[in-house]
Order: sequence, then C-alpha cells, then structure tokens
Amino acid sequence: MHELAKKSTAAPTPPPPSGPAVSPPIIRPEEFEEYPAFREVFLLLFSDARANTAMREFGRLLHELVLEFWGHWPPHPEGLFPAELRAAVADLRHVQGCLQEWTGPANPVDTEHERRLAEVGADVARRLGDLAYGLEVELNSWREGGVS
Repeated sequence: MHELAKKSTAAPTPPPPSGPAVSPPIIRPEEFEEYPAFREVFLLLFSDARANTAMREFGRLLHELVLEFWGHWPPHPEGLFPAELRAAVADLRHVQGCLQEWTGPANPVDTEHERRLAEVGADVARRLGDLAYGLEVELNSWREGGVS
C-alpha cells in the first residue's frame, strides 16, 4: 500500500457548500470544445459551485497539457479522423447507457412529469443507439476492407 494511503484512516470532511447546487450547462454544439475533458454526467456529481468550477478548470488544464504532448505518441492506425469518430461513438454509447439506466425499471419515477421525462429519455436512448450503430457500421466497413 502506498505510504500516503497508510497514513489516511478517516474519510475527509467536505467543506460546507458554497451556495445552491449548480446544474449542468446548456452546451451549444458549436461550442463543444469549451467542454473538453469530463462528461457532464460526471461533473453533475460536483454540485457545489466551487468544486464544480475547480473540476472544470482542472479539465481545461488537463486538456491543454495533453494537447501539448499528444503529437509525441504513436498515430492512430486508421488515422485521426476515424479515431475521432470512434471516440464520438463511444461517447454516444455512454450517453445511451446512462439514459437506459436512468429511465429503466431499476429507477422508478415519482411524478407524472418524471414519467414523461423517462419515456422521452428511453426513446432518445434508443435513437442514440441507432445513430451510433449506423456510424459504427460505416467505420467498420472501411476498417475491414469492405470499402476502398
């Protein structure tokens, strides 16, 4: 076990909240690069404004550091653009899975409004799956030599 882990026996006490809980931002698609590092489904867990801001700033810093170094790593076998599309498919699948979990039977809803949101969320999950599948099929047809 690491020395620091041995010294720490009690769970830390979080600081008092800095105000009301923060909500995820509305992200315009053309501004996606302003949110480079962490998914919003992760950042929503940091509902304290100070913690949320700190995580967002850390994400920006981490992204900038990676961009400074990424050219030193091996290139993607298919090229950067197909790799970017595969990463987008992975993120679509992540959101699909979140929506399926949140709108599924393991998470019963309490109000009519939540029931309607669950119906819409489940439908969006299904459609995201269809979209991701379509892109995967096209990417794989090129990878497997089906198209030249």
